[in-house]
Amino acid sequence: MKHMKMIIQKEDLLYAVNAVEKAVSGKNTLPILNSILISAEAGRAIFRATDMELAVECVVNAETEVSGVIATPGKKLAQLVRLLPNGPVEILTSQGGQQLELVYGKSRAFVPMMPPEEFPLLPEPGASDGCFRAPAVVFRRLIRQVAIAAAADELRPVFTGVLVIFNQDSVEMVATDTHRLARGKGLAMGEGQASLLLPGRVLQEVARLAVNDDEQIVVRAGQNQAFFSFANLTFASRLIMGQYPDYQQVIPKEELFVTEMAADKRGLMDSLERAALISQNASQKNHTVCLSLEEQGCRISAETPDEGRINEELPAMVSGQLFEINYNVRYLLDALKVIDGEQVRLRFTGPNTPGVILPEGEDQQYLYLLLPIRVGR
Repeated sequence: MKHMKMIIQKEDLLYAVNAVEKAVSGKNTLPILNSILISAEAGRAIFRATDMELAVECVVNAETEVSGVIATPGKKLAQLVRLLPNGPVEILTSQGGQQLELVYGKSRAFVPMMPPEEFPLLPEPGASDGCFRAPAVVFRRLIRQVAIAAAADELRPVFTGVLVIFNQDSVEMVATDTHRLARGKGLAMGEGQASLLLPGRVLQEVARLAVNDDEQIVVRAGQNQAFFSFANLTFASRLIMGQYPDYQQVIPKEELFVTEMAADKRGLMDSLERAALISQNASQKNHTVCLSLEEQGCRISAETPDEGRINEELPAMVSGQLFEINYNVRYLLDALKVIDGEQVRLRFTGPNTPGVILPEGEDQQYLYLLLPIRVGR
């Protein structure tokens, strides 16, 4: 075991632990992957964690008296640090280097340590890896709007990922669970082109921690890994292996659209939320809601044997063919919650074929495609 002694402010300690905790494995067969590796160096402390899919490194200020490296169970440390009072925390090894001691005020706590030499080396970007930059505010928006369509079923790993496509001046993200598809675009800078299939949870962690709108997220694209760095954080993620479907073939061509509806987003969401209360029935897994497109607007209805029925008239501008179409109401709400602006457009290709939800306006930075539910008569 290594020896170490440093003083770190609780605020910095909590930030570092929260940043790396999601990479601490809770189910891995290698015990060391349940730990956080802490390195005390001159003027700083480095916190690291990995579950072999995601690795996170966070650097914070510290007053180091004795440099060293230790490993301690990550979840337990995180829980303890959240409960500490504000102020300086002295972190040192004790009992011959067998335990990690935290001193705060006149109190102290002890947590076990693990062999730091067993902690795996974290991957580093190569000199030949492609490098791209995107504003944090753009990256967060894309992840928030697109990751909702990624699948949760681990049996099909490709669909649990988000496809990230970098070009010289843009970045595009795409996700689909085969029932719906989300695509977003934004500004970026880089040289060449790269397509990365990344776990959705990794991107959501990047979005959670990239809170400063003014900072740039630097992305390095390797053959099997991708690296994200911003502020005092570095992420390394394994790429998901597999062929992503040709999503461009799924998006309907312009000439296929036969109906368009424009509506107030808040009013549509409120109506769908009420319909969702009726449609959430244990025997009805799809939470079906019916949209009746009419000349004077849209009628929203839902009915289940045990929960009752609802029928609402929504003011909307409808043009084109008129028909009824059924959707999973939760999928509709997922899209509306992440679309910016007060107005939305819904475009339909027919009652049994894909439709899309778009923000109001000509800016095609976001598209959400949804397959209808076929309801037997």
